[in-house]
Amino acid sequence: MKKQGLHFKMLLSALAASCFAIAPIASAVPLLINGGFELGFTGWTVTDQAGSGGTWLIQSGTGSPINGFPVQPPPEGNFAAMTDQVNGPGTHILYQDFIVPTGTIGSATGSFQLYLNNQADDYFTPPTLDYTAIENQQFRADIITTSADVFSVAPGDVLQNLYITMPGDPLEAGYFLVPANLTALFQAHQGETLRLRFAEVDNQFFFNAGVDAVSIDATADNGNGNGNDVPEPASLALLLIGLAGVAAMRRRGACNIAASTPAA
Repeated sequence: MKKQGLHFKMLLSALAASCFAIAPIASAVPLLINGGFELGFTGWTVTDQAGSGGTWLIQSGTGSPINGFPVQPPPEGNFAAMTDQVNGPGTHILYQDFIVPTGTIGSATGSFQLYLNNQADDYFTPPTLDYTAIENQQFRADIITTSADVFSVAPGDVLQNLYITMPGDPLEAGYFLVPANLTALFQAHQGETLRLRFAEVDNQFFFNAGVDAVSIDATADNGNGNGNDVPEPASLALLLIGLAGVAAMRRRGACNIAASTPAA
């Protein structure tokens, strides 16, 4: 009987250890809405520099929204956001504001799918989004403050650059994934409202920039560095099976003891 009790305690200890070893999975909180543009520009704001000859539009299929230039189809769902021009150069902004969570942030990430179709000879990326100033043919994505002018690229306004075209880059590319680690940014700006901005400038020739599958996610950390301690379903199933086995052993041990006890 002592041996059976010892085996039972050892099994419980093993199960407890396996329970603590269950790999947690992070519960990411999405901070943007309509990142796939399946609801048009719901949640987004489009603005263009005064006098611009184009804008951001919803695109589907394999033609650009205004000119019908051959482009790649949206990589997610039926729609993407894309710039197009019809009557001259311009600067085109697409943005969405979001609130950084408060508390202990374990990690924060952003990503989007990007398509570029630059029909000029090269990219020109001066530190301005003004299409009237100098040669300017660029796309960039930034996290900026909401107090900044939406056309600003000043260091104090741009909190983190996520992507920028550079001279010599492929003129046509995509759709391709652009990932970003936002953990340090979020940890420094908890509770603040920030702005994700996509900017396209064209004063050399036609330029289609497309974005789709846009996401920004934050994961809480309970202090152990693993994010939220949510056991994986498979691990939970194994734990339940083990507990069922313990219960069966207890019943079997009780039956064996009862069977071996002499009748009074």
